Amino acid sequence: MVTIETEVQKMADIEVRYPNQWVVLGNPVFDGMDVLEGVVIAHHTDKRIASMEGGERRAPFQKVTLFYVGKQPPPRRIGLLRRIKEN
Repeated sequence: MVTIETEVQKMADIEVRYPNQWVVLGNPVFDGMDVLEGVVIAHHTDKRIASMEGGERRAPFQKVTLFYVGKQPPPRRIGLLRRIKEN
């Protein structure tokens, strides 16, 4: 059985705990486009895995958001397009 966190975390704490990871927040609080706080319901270095785990755990939350903590990695598609052009 998976235990879902219920502790609201500030963005500064999230950045320290989950560097260079995709984070799914339940009931996020925004200031414009900036995320201020929320409940971490999933995190992973792989976006797809974080998204899937977050989707499984989102039921108790009204809103959910997914974002990357740290410098965003380049999209994989661009690398594939470069390799295709080189061949």
